[in-house]
Amino acid sequence: MRVFILFITLIIGSVAGTYAEPLKFNHIIIDNVWIKDTPPNHKTTAGYLTIENLGDKDERLLSVSSSFATIGEIHQMKMDGEIMKMRPIPDGLIIPAGESIYLKPGSFHLMFMKLNMQIIPMQTLELTLTFENLGSVIVPATVKSAPASDNSNSKKHNH
Repeated sequence: MRVFILFITLIIGSVAGTYAEPLKFNHIIIDNVWIKDTPPNHKTTAGYLTIENLGDKDERLLSVSSSFATIGEIHQMKMDGEIMKMRPIPDGLIIPAGESIYLKPGSFHLMFMKLNMQIIPMQTLELTLTFENLGSVIVPATVKSAPASDNSNSKKHNH
């Protein structure tokens, strides 16, 4: 019985340990960074995170890149009548001073296209986020499976 409890404790500890601590980058805090897993030979996936701006001026996330995808973009999903549409945000995403932006399923998110590998749960991959005034920072992102309910509630999560 003790071996079983130790085994469960190790599993829980290793799962809990895969989610990184918030990363402070100047006056920006980046947290909850994760990437959606993919089936074999799938060429796109999405990434999610929270960005908090503790500064007194707006900041702008200009771009995202990674070694596992040829293309990284910032996207927004929103309703256009009865149709959910996804569009890139070419001018970047503004993070207002003193506020947080949540990139999550059904709303703002990172889009990775032309993947060069399968994205497997529990991997930790690096993303490079480039901000208008702060420059670039590399952040770790944990790969996980998104629950099916994330997409079914997308209408409720739009900003």
